[in-house]
Order: sequence, then structure tokens, then C-alpha cells
Amino acid sequence: MQQTVKSVNYFGCGYCVNNLCRVFKGMHEKRKFPAGVFLIEHSKHGLILFDTGYSEKICKTGIIGRIYNLANPTKVSEQDTIKSQLEKQGIETDKIKYIILSHLHPDHIGGLLDFPKAKIVLSANALDAYRHRSLRQLIMKQFIPKDFEERVIEITKEKTNKTVFDNLKGHDLFDDKSIILVELEGHARGQLCALINHKILLAADSCWGNDLLDISDKMKFPANLIQYNMDDYRKSLEILKQFRKDGIKLMFSHDTYNRKKVL
Repeated sequence: MQQTVKSVNYFGCGYCVNNLCRVFKGMHEKRKFPAGVFLIEHSKHGLILFDTGYSEKICKTGIIGRIYNLANPTKVSEQDTIKSQLEKQGIETDKIKYIILSHLHPDHIGGLLDFPKAKIVLSANALDAYRHRSLRQLIMKQFIPKDFEERVIEITKEKTNKTVFDNLKGHDLFDDKSIILVELEGHARGQLCALINHKILLAADSCWGNDLLDISDKMKFPANLIQYNMDDYRKSLEILKQFRKDGIKLMFSHDTYNRKKVL
């Protein structure tokens, strides 16, 4: 019998606050952007995390952390961390078998140190960004385990051969069509998104919210500078719109969700 994902649950692990007037013309809403983590339960491979949210130590990471918090005022407590929230549900950290990292920004890798036994799924481009990290890459080494590269399952172009739609290719993580990893560049180098049971797309930071998808290609110039490659970002937006047109539910890391269970 074909193995599938049984459920996907959402956790907001801290948040930052930004005024949308800095990003889009005509918008004046000050919005909380939660650091979303998704817990995937696979019928064969057990519990898998998509990203790990913020760490409560985000403001204690030297000058990069101070610059980050100045641009993105951040609020996160120890109780907000994914480790603490899972433990409240009776899930110990060693029960997490895999962690899919969409990319290596601090709001996605903050909890990585709390899962020392998990294998880490990462794109080859993101791994290369880690190896040649710079201030612009915004990779805080304080959140990276010492054995990071030893635990990485690297998703290369050679492994990406599953057709998702049209000419878009993805990597079938477990060879059962349950989790297909798609690389959507632009926001960060090598950003991975996950198509679950061909029903929902965990779309990371390829957009910051469903209500912003149709206007994100017209961001103000300063906001464009946040993206690693704005041309690729716009291309990814068009791919997202195609997913939406095909009936795939888009789940962004920084959107707000009213219920924990999303699949």
C-alpha cells in the first residue's frame, strides 16, 4: 500500500512585527508575522518537522542578531519554541526523525539545536550558501549544530526528477509521492517548499501571506533588497499562482492560521 502523510499540524513559534507600509504602497497595517513550523506525520517515516521557528536566544547572537531585531522587532519566549510546544503534547525531541529546512534564516533554524538526532533535509544550493555564508545570507551559526553537515540529506538537481506540473520538477522525498520537495528560489538561495499528498504546499517565505500573493511582485524597492534575487522571487510567485489555480492550498510560514490541524 502506498505510504502517505497522515496529518500536518501548525505551530506559531514566536513572531516579528512589521508595518506593511514599508513593503507595499497604500497599506498601513502593522502586522504580526508568526514563525510557522509544520509537524508532518507520515504513516511509515514517523514525525517530520518543516522548519523549526525562532529561538528565544535570537537577540543574543551578536551584531547580526541586533541588526535583525532592529529591522524585525521579534517576540519569542522559551514556551514559544517548537521544542516546548511539542513537549506539552507529549512529543519528545528524539521522536522527530527528519527536519526539512526550507532555508537557513534565523526564524526557520532557531530550534535546530533541540533535535540532535534528526536528519536534516536541505537543498544543495542552501548548503552551499551555508558553506560560503555572508552577512547578506543572514545565517546565524549560533543555531547550527556542530555535526550539521554530517546529518544533512542534500537535495541536488540530480535527485529532482518528479514532474509537479508543466516543466516544474520536484524531489520525491520518500519515493511514495507523499512529500515532493520543490525549490522556489528568490527569497533565499535554494529555498525548499513541500507539496504534501498533492493537497497543500508548505511554501515557506516564497510569499508572506495568501492575501499578499497578488501584490508581492510590486513591493517597494527597500523590501526588494530583502530578497536574495528579486527576478527569481517574481518567477516563484507565478509558480505559486499556478499551484493555487490547480487547487493546491498554499501554506506560508509567516501567514496566520486559526487552527492547528491543517491536514
